[in-house]
Amino acid sequence: MPAIRGQLRWWFRLLGGFASLRQKGMGLREQEDTIFGAARKDKCQASQLHVRVRIMRSAQSTPKNLCDMQQSYDYLLFPLRPAEQKKNPNALQEAKRAVFDDCLPSFELYLNWRGDAEWVADIEALGFLFGYLGSLGMRSRRAMGALAFAPDNDQRIPPFAEVIRHFAEPDSFCIREIAMADREDPVSVLAAWLRNWRAYLNHNMEPNEGAPGFSYAKNDHDVGFHFEKQGQTTYRPALGLPIIQRYRNANPTVNWEPAEEGMERFASPVILRPYRSPHTGLKKALVFFVDKYAWPPQAEVVLRSKFTKEEHHKVSLEMYQRMKQDPKLSLVKELSPD
Repeated sequence: MPAIRGQLRWWFRLLGGFASLRQKGMGLREQEDTIFGAARKDKCQASQLHVRVRIMRSAQSTPKNLCDMQQSYDYLLFPLRPAEQKKNPNALQEAKRAVFDDCLPSFELYLNWRGDAEWVADIEALGFLFGYLGSLGMRSRRAMGALAFAPDNDQRIPPFAEVIRHFAEPDSFCIREIAMADREDPVSVLAAWLRNWRAYLNHNMEPNEGAPGFSYAKNDHDVGFHFEKQGQTTYRPALGLPIIQRYRNANPTVNWEPAEEGMERFASPVILRPYRSPHTGLKKALVFFVDKYAWPPQAEVVLRSKFTKEEHHKVSLEMYQRMKQDPKLSLVKELSPD
């Protein structure tokens, strides 16, 4: 339940709260306190929104070594590999992660609003937005745990354009689509796209030359490996931190982290999301660019390794901006349940 409330709150903040309430002079903080509650020194307030879930279909999960899954999935789930497999992909180790089998779980989500009746339509829109764009579980920014409306849903599902109009800042992020061939797996399509922008090595573990992001990935690879190149501008931190950089033929492991004190992580503003229409079964490979939460100007990244002194580096948004302009991406005209 906390994960669902957290997702609802994240999307609510990103989109600037409800447009109808902003027009009445109610700011985002006041809206958020009323809906989700507050526990600050200057204010304690109970939430007016109660979230309940009813499991409609449970699902079995099986422990698997991630190297036994599809190669594209393995790339996206690399941080979840057992430690020995991260160092040596051929190492065999007991699987400690479980993944769902073919049958996926389903649940009904109930948003019980106990506040002003005039807010009901906006609260419903927040729930539908979560159904369209939300996800649950680990690696949810990397195409895992995506939600979809159940095909046997009796409730009317409004078109996405109707849902997003309820929010004050609908342009806080943009949605792009990667063209897919028939029967292609959207997760594999998304993984291949991200790898071509972010990874130094391709699926054959060779330099990913020719990929649109190779020059950026090579730059960051060399920054960590060649000590004489310390101090250069870097690019991949704008897609999320921390980064753990390992080299096949060298000892050092380089940890990339935000330089700002107290900031341990930076969530990626590039979100991969497979989408499925509940009625037609049409699948899409979607990419969200969350400009509102992009890498902050002037912020730096720090590289740490036991073999070198701590080094600070600038972070450029050039690669992030070029990703948004990728000709393989097209504007999503509409997300519809039909």
